[in-house]
Amino acid sequence: MPGRRGDARVRLHLPARLVLLSGTQQCILEDLSVTGAAIIPQGPLPAPGASAILMCEHIEGFGMIRWARHGRCGLMFDEKMPLPNVIALRHVADSYEVTERERNLERARAWVQGRSKIL
Repeated sequence: MPGRRGDARVRLHLPARLVLLSGTQQCILEDLSVTGAAIIPQGPLPAPGASAILMCEHIEGFGMIRWARHGRCGLMFDEKMPLPNVIALRHVADSYEVTERERNLERARAWVQGRSKIL
């Protein structure tokens, strides 16, 4: 169907950053393919047609906002993202919950032991 994605997407739900001309905002990378991504920005939705850079872990995707509605937006990449990058983020997402839980436990342990003033 014209205007629809042709590539399979992986569900991620990872923290990321969306860099726009108006500034940088935190977001959640909801899903990703080699041609684009669905993003949940924590700030105002960017306007369709806006240039953007999606940054997550060590991956950067340059592109244009194609749609924005219901608290989500779609980014179409200027060039296809290499498939190994998509797969690498899938591996990060698979272990993210466990890794984040361990980080939070270590932060709490450090705070209780007086090694940190911030949780």
